Amino acid sequence: MITYEEVLETIIAALTGRPSGQKVLVGDHEAAEMKLLDYIEQLKTSIASQTFREIHAFVEANFEVELTWNVAFPNLYYTFTINGFDASGNPVEVMLMNKSADCISIKTLVDATINAIAVPYS
Repeated sequence: MITYEEVLETIIAALTGRPSGQKVLVGDHEAAEMKLLDYIEQLKTSIASQTFREIHAFVEANFEVELTWNVAFPNLYYTFTINGFDASGNPVEVMLMNKSADCISIKTLVDATINAIAVPYS
């Protein structure tokens, strides 16, 4: 995992590792840019993995349905809550069939509207 301090040290080394008044060496400049871009990509991935996911779907009775998260989790370390309601607004039983990083598979005994929210473990 790349830290902010590592990126800062690479940039400082590129700027101070040259005689005063001379341009930064191409290799040092490229190394600093790559470290910075890798750090930004790491942050993007980290932020995306920390946000909650949600699903709203209609499921038919007695069919196993995959509910796919809008963004897959990096692993299986997340928890979720599912609510299901029939056409009359009565709660329905939702059975979990399978859990993966990108979806959960469920089954109901009646047609239902499903709402699911998931959050990663902290």
